[in-house]
Amino acid sequence: MRNQLICLVVIILFTPITFWSKPDHIRTNPQSKDRFAIVTYAGNNLQERSARAFIKSIRDLAGKYNNCKIYIVLEDENNFPCKSLQGDNVFLLPLDMDKEFKNYPLAIKAFAAAQVEKIVKDETVTLAWFDPATLVLNSLDELDLGNGYFVSIRPVSLLNNIGITPGSEPNDYWTPIYNELGLNYKDVPEYETVVDEKPIQAYFNCEIFSVDPRLGILTEWAKVLTKFLKNKEYQKNVCNTFLRRLFLHQAVLSGVIVSKVGAKDIKPLSIKSGYPFGQHEGLSEQKKVKFLNELSAVIFDYEWDQNPKWMDKISVNEPLKNWLIETYIDYLKLADNLYRIEWDCNSYLVTTDDGSVLIDPAGAAAAPEYFKRIIEKRPLKAILLTHAHRDHWDHMDVWQTDPSIPIIAQRDFIKYNEYWKRLSTFFARRGAIWSRKPLPDISETEPFNPVVPSITFADEYTYESGGIHFKMVHTPGETPDHTTIWIPELNAVFVGDNYYEYFINNATLRGTLTRPVLGYIDALNLTLSYNPEYFLMGHGTTVVSKNIVEETVSNFRDMLQYIYDETIKGINEGKDVYTLMREIKVPDKYKIRPYFGKVE
Repeated sequence: MRNQLICLVVIILFTPITFWSKPDHIRTNPQSKDRFAIVTYAGNNLQERSARAFIKSIRDLAGKYNNCKIYIVLEDENNFPCKSLQGDNVFLLPLDMDKEFKNYPLAIKAFAAAQVEKIVKDETVTLAWFDPATLVLNSLDELDLGNGYFVSIRPVSLLNNIGITPGSEPNDYWTPIYNELGLNYKDVPEYETVVDEKPIQAYFNCEIFSVDPRLGILTEWAKVLTKFLKNKEYQKNVCNTFLRRLFLHQAVLSGVIVSKVGAKDIKPLSIKSGYPFGQHEGLSEQKKVKFLNELSAVIFDYEWDQNPKWMDKISVNEPLKNWLIETYIDYLKLADNLYRIEWDCNSYLVTTDDGSVLIDPAGAAAAPEYFKRIIEKRPLKAILLTHAHRDHWDHMDVWQTDPSIPIIAQRDFIKYNEYWKRLSTFFARRGAIWSRKPLPDISETEPFNPVVPSITFADEYTYESGGIHFKMVHTPGETPDHTTIWIPELNAVFVGDNYYEYFINNATLRGTLTRPVLGYIDALNLTLSYNPEYFLMGHGTTVVSKNIVEETVSNFRDMLQYIYDETIKGINEGKDVYTLMREIKVPDKYKIRPYFGKVE
């Protein structure tokens, strides 16, 4: 018996206690050619185009990592199969996530990352996460793990009201996260935010980072996030602001990383491997790069979609400059033969076998070089206008370089701009007031010289180029001359300003002609009758996929119809306008964004 006890003690003494350190099989690197893999996601046309540019950047610019496996998790494979992303060593996977989390901001990231981690954990040392709106410009050595590191990540850019300062007791947002993960806030390591350079308890940016998938960090991320998403009390009482909801996934990941690895196990990711392009101006001079060529990876966020002048922000040398221009032009391509760029408005370029047709050119004038590069190969044949608002037709001289290029609009375009010309001084003053600018001197008011269409029509007009037909239909709503343009060959409809992502601007602060709500409704009924694949508006992101167009546009139309019907009902009951304003509420089911103000 005594000998048995001695043997037992010896066994206990010499048995490694694995929970005090990482197992040896984690400490060593697998002998696999697939040591490095990448994961991202795509859930709509915009993200598909972003991911397409991202994949191209890996293949063209990532050096020794250029042929690594890339996993794209598809949020909605039925409506967006993302076929343009197919290629060697690119794997498209349907998302495995509870449907109730679908509309929770950025929750998809945790579940997409965890899904791929389970696939690669036995063959890969490094699994790198990239948001779709990122590009790789040089080798990815900083993200490559091994040599004792298990995570490569950088702190968030801003402290804002989510992060907490070192030594501070966690608030109602962080306390449940720390408790769930068994963390003592006094032991949480300290970092410094990248942009405002404030001390902060570990709170990491998760737009670009990497982990060793064998530790299960991403799987734990999804598991813990699920608990908080399902916690109705936490969601109602704690995640009660947009920012708290938006960054919950990031807070949870930060907690998981700290609970899984020590500070010494985290490989600091420099700003050059996750450069916050949209926050460039806010960086200290020491952190700002002078040339994009210096960067390994850049986070564009919404810059490519919302700022066509993005290349003016940071210098770039050749040959990278030409690569970026060509890649951006491909990003602007919504579909074969169809391009979109937005500034003052959305401008669209349609290419045909005979040339190009430009719709609402003003938005492309901020950075004309992109559309002009296309037009060099496919000369401009015509310019079509959806309506007479200046932010859609301005800078026409940039595009109509030859008077033989026709400008086509509905005939009330001229009458509408005559009205604006008569009141141009009045509108200049009103514009200054609502935009909080100094009142202009009457004598210095800029002359209003609208373009004059070379072709006008009353009800319908069809322009044809290279076998593609542009059917223009008069649909007064936002303006009396408003036109809907239908291209059957592309299954695309252009609605101008008869649709918004938020409630219509039917009573502008600057003052304007009456905008009849029934006009918007009739225009939307017409567009829905086409059953389009592409629903292209005057401002905002294109709605893509027949199912989503039907659901989104019908919802918007029904909301307008409801408000109209309730207003007419109240008027007939003898109620005054103030009573109607108090009583008419938009039902929650319409989920409309009150950008210009609330109905009530």
